[in-house]
Amino acid sequence: MARQVARKNTGLRRTFLTRSPVLPAMSTPDSSIDVVYTWVDGTRPDYLEQLGRHAKGTRDLNPERYRDAYDCLRHSLRSLELHAPWVRNVYLVTCRPQVPAWLRIDHPRLRIVHHDEIMSADVAQPTFNSNVIECSLHKLPGISKRFIYFNDDYFLGSPATLEDFQTADGRIKIFGTLVGERARRLVYEKQPVYFGLVEHGPILIDCDEWAEMQRLVYDELKGFLQHRFRTPADFRPERLYRWHLLTHRRAQTRIVPFWEYLRHSAFHKIKPGPARQRLLLDRIARRRPRFLCLNDDLGFPADPAVIAEVRSFLARMFPQPSSFETGAPS
Repeated sequence: MARQVARKNTGLRRTFLTRSPVLPAMSTPDSSIDVVYTWVDGTRPDYLEQLGRHAKGTRDLNPERYRDAYDCLRHSLRSLELHAPWVRNVYLVTCRPQVPAWLRIDHPRLRIVHHDEIMSADVAQPTFNSNVIECSLHKLPGISKRFIYFNDDYFLGSPATLEDFQTADGRIKIFGTLVGERARRLVYEKQPVYFGLVEHGPILIDCDEWAEMQRLVYDELKGFLQHRFRTPADFRPERLYRWHLLTHRRAQTRIVPFWEYLRHSAFHKIKPGPARQRLLLDRIARRRPRFLCLNDDLGFPADPAVIAEVRSFLARMFPQPSSFETGAPS
């Protein structure tokens, strides 16, 4: 989770970290918090047709980026409703006209928004690049000033509160290490890498800061918005957002040390070998971490036995249907 990731776009990093304008004070958030999911079904024929038409190579067709073999979104919503009932609304951001067949689209707390509803003319559409999609999340109609961003492979394994994401006085929590931050700044010019910040977990996003971050680097950002598929040199909004807060909003943030984060989280890679997967998933089920990410690294073709193990694990962890599912009580 805490990774060193080389970046090719050194101009973007240098511009961001050396440009320090005086910004207005961060406004005080209210207590209304929405959750945003991004999701696509990569098995739909119409989606596959578009994917094949725009793909430049086999990397762009990687099924791990688009498949929903494990029914993750359904179980993530179950975990959210069970362990974070204080959330106001749930936004599902997806590719038109996709909606999960089991989803109760008339749910009073559900908002379904398609990519083309929030993306500007700067974006090459259709886009299959999750980094590009994330850049527009603050434009969701009616979204709370601060919202929690979930990927569909994130889950809550035990009760969570708003103070898992921000302090009682409203400072945004950033998961990582102070050592990592200092090391990053010391070696920045000679060794442009990222140290010490946690990924693969839900993140609290302040809409104003998300927009301001992009405004500050727009000259470097606008070319990236034309990338229909992810590339190693991509702008990574979540990562840059953390550095934006640390650079410009340090007094309004609290760094959560990596060891403290690990006490309440688990990151699991889904890999070949059903027996090994069963063993590791059983350990997670016994532990019930507050934050859990199941990262698809199964490859292609996917082993049906591993898929069955993951689906069985999720059904055991979250057996109760949520009110977002058709046929479930409100």
